[in-house]
Amino acid sequence: MSGGQINSRNWTELFVRKVRGILRDGLLLSAVALGTAAFLSGCSGLVSSANSTGNPPPTTLDVTNVQAGSVTTSSSQVIWTTNVPANSSVDYGTTTAYGNSTPVDPTMVTSHQVTISGLAAGTTYYFQVNSTDSKGNHGHGGNKFNTSGFSLSGTITPTTGGNGATVALSGPANASATGDSSGNYTFVGLPNGTYTIVPSHAGFTFSPSGQSMVINGANVTAANFTANAAAVGPTITTQPANQTVTAGQTATFALVAGGTAPLSYQWQKNGASIAGATAANYTTPATTTADSGSTFAVVVSNSAGTVTSAAATLTVSAAAVAPTITTQPANQTATTGQTATFAVVAGGTAPLSYQWKKNGANITGATAASYTTPVTTTADSGSTFAVVVTNTAGTVTSAAATLTVSAAAVAPTITTQPANQTVTAGQTATFAVVAGGTAPLSYQWQKNGANIAGATAASYTTPATTTADSGSTFAVVVSNSAGTVTSAAATLTVNPAPAPAIQVNPINFGSNVVGTNLSQALIIKNTGTATLTITQITETGSAFFSVSGFTLPLNVNAGQQTTITVAFLPTSVGPASGSISITSNAPTSPTSVALSGTGIAATLTLGINPTSLSFGNVTTGTSSATQNVTITNTGNSSVTISQINFGVSGFTMTGGSAPVTLSPSQNLILTVQFSPTIAGPANGSISIVSNATGSPAAVPVSGTGVAPIQHSATLTWSASTSTVSGYNIYRSTVSGSGYTKINSSLVSALTYTDSTVQSGTTYFYVTTSVDSGGNESSFSNEVTANIP
Repeated sequence: MSGGQINSRNWTELFVRKVRGILRDGLLLSAVALGTAAFLSGCSGLVSSANSTGNPPPTTLDVTNVQAGSVTTSSSQVIWTTNVPANSSVDYGTTTAYGNSTPVDPTMVTSHQVTISGLAAGTTYYFQVNSTDSKGNHGHGGNKFNTSGFSLSGTITPTTGGNGATVALSGPANASATGDSSGNYTFVGLPNGTYTIVPSHAGFTFSPSGQSMVINGANVTAANFTANAAAVGPTITTQPANQTVTAGQTATFALVAGGTAPLSYQWQKNGASIAGATAANYTTPATTTADSGSTFAVVVSNSAGTVTSAAATLTVSAAAVAPTITTQPANQTATTGQTATFAVVAGGTAPLSYQWKKNGANITGATAASYTTPVTTTADSGSTFAVVVTNTAGTVTSAAATLTVSAAAVAPTITTQPANQTVTAGQTATFAVVAGGTAPLSYQWQKNGANIAGATAASYTTPATTTADSGSTFAVVVSNSAGTVTSAAATLTVNPAPAPAIQVNPINFGSNVVGTNLSQALIIKNTGTATLTITQITETGSAFFSVSGFTLPLNVNAGQQTTITVAFLPTSVGPASGSISITSNAPTSPTSVALSGTGIAATLTLGINPTSLSFGNVTTGTSSATQNVTITNTGNSSVTISQINFGVSGFTMTGGSAPVTLSPSQNLILTVQFSPTIAGPANGSISIVSNATGSPAAVPVSGTGVAPIQHSATLTWSASTSTVSGYNIYRSTVSGSGYTKINSSLVSALTYTDSTVQSGTTYFYVTTSVDSGGNESSFSNEVTANIP
């Protein structure tokens, strides 16, 4: 077989053709009834045979597997058995009529193999082998055949997974053969008769599904089988794409689908089938904006199934509106060396395109909504500029704007600088400048470096001044088209004018119990430079407020202050407000002082902390630590405590003298101590009698007297090896030092009990021995006693 790449489709076609060719060759060869085998060889799958008499039968060989695709021709081989006479030739033709055959080689072929070249791709060829005996007789049909048996062998290529097609024979003898791992199959020793042949191969169907053949002398009846690949369901390889059109236009949707032909199509709009839309693409009628947002999909079907494409969306925009000029280009004035910019505002359906013209001629590259000229010269003065605006619906030309170009301007200069100014507080000050340069000149005055709003003339007059303005500096920035210059800064001096000034603060009395009077001093300060004279003081607003403590006229020297009394006496619960109006010679007269306060109801309450006292266990004969009870006036009015009673055995109380009056938030502290003289519980309470809510108040007090626990330490030691009169015992609370003798006389025994120890103390003991002469030994070893 000729070389070359085979794509998947060509490979499938080649495979089908090979199966068909092999099955046909097998049927034709079965009529030979030879005892020896014929062979199917090479890419061609050609077969020939000879009978036992040496003459070849008139057998037609069907070749359908000439490769198509990238290879245009193929070479094939015709092979026959060794009992074919040497004087043989091969013919072939492209029709079933032998008479139209063309000799492959008109000379006699003495070998048993012929190579045929130049076969056209995709063409079916039919071959026959002719033989001539020694007398020159040409072999043809009508010969008698050996009926001793039939054999068939061949190769199916390409194989699929190592398995070839299966050929089943049924008749006088049944047989079935399947291609082995190399694709070979063989039938051997079949008797003459009529057979039914059924081919099969995975993935293919055969038409017809079965045929008969007769092995009976020279009669051969057979039919070709056509192998067809099993139908493949449709698939979408290219989905319909979204489309955007303008109202009145059409839109075309298309897809590409694969699968076994024939494929049928049904387009749908918004899920509903479109009548007559049964091709692979669909073109809508002329659209309207109502169609915008519609979806289009197609259902593709064949004998193996159905698939629906993705939905494509149609967007329909309104028909284009011709452009209009909404803002015309304006005339421009420039100085030589400057540029000028012309602009237009246009409406209409986008996109809009622009082309500016100078004196009626297009300006290269000037295709935006605005156009800025190169730097101008006086020669440009008087030129006109217009723009042509275009879209898909039309064109409009703007009005022409004129460019005026003047000679280069002269930058401004200051010829007279602003002068310093001195005024008295309340007066105004005027600063002025004289500047030269090309007109028009613009001015911007500044105070302390910051622009003054509206100060854009050659002179500037301040508002009425105050002393706070003193020291401020004033300068002016002069500008024209050629540049900018800033003047020197002039200083303003503001001298104060002698005048009184009054300063007061509002008064807030806060919350005050109804019926009680609160007073505060109102401080009046004169912060001016002249005497303040107050001629009238008037209280207005709530009747809860009053003012007193002054005599009119009231004079306050400059820098001095005076006070008057303001009182608040609420007679009902709730907020109250008022004001004091002070009339004087101050510029701000009359002066108002805001008054406020809130009347609240009286509350008489006492807070006691803690609410009870517990002293726990206290050893009789000793005293506990003291504990305090704090009594606090938690109301907003004074509370009078008339009695504090406490008389429980073993307890003492100090600090509770009565009667006593507590102001709001004021405290009274009672100190209690427990000193039991007998063992057992002791309970009682402190009684507090007052005019507060919940009187009398009681504070339970408890404790328990317990008998003291007697602790002792018992010591034992070994007897001295010398003769002694007795022993002394020493004790310390420090290990190794500070020992003190605790026995009053010599101890003759070898044990001693110390009953003077204290609880919670650690003691260290040593002993000594004393002889009859009063001599005392050194200390023994130290022992430790921990007293619980």
